[in-house]
Formats: sequence, structure tokens, C-alpha cells
Amino acid sequence: MAPPPRVSPSSLRPLPTAPASQGLNAPATALAPPRGPAAPGLVPNRGPIPNRGPPTSTGSLAPPPSATPNAIKTPNARNKVLLTPGHSPLDWANLQRSRSNLSGVSSLVRVTPSMLKFMNGRKDKETGKMKDAWSAYQGKVYNISPYLPYHPGGEGELRRAAGKDGTKLFMEVHPWVNWENMLGECMVGILVTEEQAPAKSNLEDMD
Repeated sequence: MAPPPRVSPSSLRPLPTAPASQGLNAPATALAPPRGPAAPGLVPNRGPIPNRGPPTSTGSLAPPPSATPNAIKTPNARNKVLLTPGHSPLDWANLQRSRSNLSGVSSLVRVTPSMLKFMNGRKDKETGKMKDAWSAYQGKVYNISPYLPYHPGGEGELRRAAGKDGTKLFMEVHPWVNWENMLGECMVGILVTEEQAPAKSNLEDMD
């Protein structure tokens, strides 16, 4: 490989110099930026813009600065009501453990559809007294009257099942609730047909 050629000082050209009248502070005309509209995609850096807050992202899940937590309202999916003092779930559990007769019957009963319909929690036209409200759930009949003031959804919602089979309504509203634990002490008997109805029955007949 041949060595590179030598460069003699006589073959070098002198660099161009600015005229003496312009001085050292005059900008070179060849390096001056072009005047007119900026090229697309190029934004000149003009420094920070005053009175501008921190950048915000439209993809953020956070609420805007002016929003407050109280301004966000969510629907009450379970329609709970404010219970009166002394009617909390703990109070109901204590009442069930008190050995009180919450069923209203001395022994379990075979309940016919006509009996269930009669026990609707309304005033008896003959006696003028309020009747207990019975409701059936999967073949078992419960006296729901003692539980009415303890029901988180309100008495009116629970009375919708009074005097009828409330299994479908119960499963639509809160199928995860174990009503046997909730209303176990309120059990009146079992639901039977009109032809299967003796007046009363003992525990062995209920099995």
C-alpha cells in the first residue's frame, strides 16, 4: 500500500476573511437562519411561557384539579336504608340467641298456600289486629314480622314477600345471603299442598 501524498504549504488556500468594516461582532451571512415561516415540525425554543401550570395528561384516571370527592355520586345498588338505633345486624343476632319465640307458633306447622296467603302482615278484618307476615323460601315458611325493623332494605321491601313464596324475589335481590341463618329462629313450618295439611306437626314430620 502506497503512503499518502504529502501536502506542501504552497498548495493550501487561505481561509476567507470578513471585511474589516464589519468587525468581529458581525455575524456571518452564510450562517444566518432563514427568515419567514418555520419549517414543518420545527418549533423554535422561545423559553418558558409564563402563567402556565404543570402539563396534564388526558389519559390520566385522576379527576381534574377542580373536582372534589364529594362531587362524585354513586348509586345505592343495594338500596339500604338507615335503621333505627337498636336494630343493627348485631342486635338481630342477639335477639335470635335470646331464646325468644320469634316464629309465633308453639310447634312447626304444615302451611298450605291458603294459610300463607292469609298471613300477609295486614290487619285482620274480623279481629282488627295485625296479622303476622309469613313468607316461604324454598319450601320453608318463616315469620318475617320480627325481622321487619332489622331488614337493611327497609320494611317495605321485605313486605313484598309477605303472604307468598318469596324465593324468586329473594334470589333476585341478594342470592348470596343465607336466610336459614338469618331467619332460622323465625321458622314456622314447611309449605305443603292443600291436601297435605294437618293442623300441626312435630319436628319428625318436618324432616
